[in-house]
Amino acid sequence: MMKEELIAKYEPLVKATAKRYTGRGAEYEDLVQEGYLALLILNEKCADKEWLTAFIASRLPGYVRAAAERLRGLRRKTNFADFDTVADRLIDPSEVERRLLIEILEILKKKLRPGEFILARDAMDGWTQSDLAGKNNITQQAVCARLKKIRAKLEPVFLDRS
Repeated sequence: MMKEELIAKYEPLVKATAKRYTGRGAEYEDLVQEGYLALLILNEKCADKEWLTAFIASRLPGYVRAAAERLRGLRRKTNFADFDTVADRLIDPSEVERRLLIEILEILKKKLRPGEFILARDAMDGWTQSDLAGKNNITQQAVCARLKKIRAKLEPVFLDRS
């Protein structure tokens, strides 16, 4: 039996079965298509074509029911994304800032001596020159001079990156 003949012969059964399982998470047209696919699969599975009608009538509802459950699961798990805000959700701005800060600190560690690194890190943390002077037991003018040297060392590194 040709596929077109098989579909034409069992079309009422497929549509009735699809109608029975409509509303369980799948649309009627989707279930009809699944029923047609199941019909073709069952035709291949049936060893004795004399019993094809009984075989299809008994197995087709199971295929359509399974398709309805599968489609219901797909609809339930589907999240519709607003593509304008997806990038904002994928990359957290605070995470970007944290990674940038870590990258800057790594560059500072490579380019500066340990004492200079500590001074630069504290300045980045918001310490004033007078606070740094008190912490390091030096004058504010000495802190200013050291920060000027640090800036001179780092200026080529950060200007090349921009």
